[in-house]
Amino acid sequence: MTSAPRPTRRLILAGLGSLALAGCQSSSPSSTATAGAGGPVRLQAPPDATQPTRPPVPAGQASFRFDLVQGIPTNRADELAVSLGSRARARGLTLVRRGDPAASYRILGYLSAVGGDTGTNVSYVWDVMDSGNRRLYRVTGFELAGNADGDPWGGVTDTTLDAIAARTVEALAAWIDQPLPAAPATAAAPGIAI
Repeated sequence: MTSAPRPTRRLILAGLGSLALAGCQSSSPSSTATAGAGGPVRLQAPPDATQPTRPPVPAGQASFRFDLVQGIPTNRADELAVSLGSRARARGLTLVRRGDPAASYRILGYLSAVGGDTGTNVSYVWDVMDSGNRRLYRVTGFELAGNADGDPWGGVTDTTLDAIAARTVEALAAWIDQPLPAAPATAAAPGIAI
């Protein structure tokens, strides 16, 4: 058995990486599964997998902490953390140190860099969790970076990491800035108006 040429292997790896990340989110509230010869069966996806939850803490009181970022080399994670911090400050979001129990929301990150013929595809997923470890919101995306020999992270520049930070912070700000639901209207008590 011969191995596939290097460009073909990169395309296969890029495709597998994209499929793996595509499995992390759903673009519709239900998905279709095929049940043998009987045809498609509709399966309802759980609501929290497809719909973001409204932020339970008002924007002015909310704080975020980035607890875990997997898949990125440590030196690149440090550079990404600097970009996230400066972007969050510029946008008015409050970040606290990792492990700070006072944070309103924990953020878990997953990044992947896959090299290909036209460059490196950096995919990212950020899960915003509440104190009960329930996912409230998910940010996903990708950035294209330059080519790299060997390690795909070699093609990822500071500019690419800053773009990931910018998109992430903008998505968090858009989510946290949602207006809180209005308090239910109460019926007027019967009585005499003066």
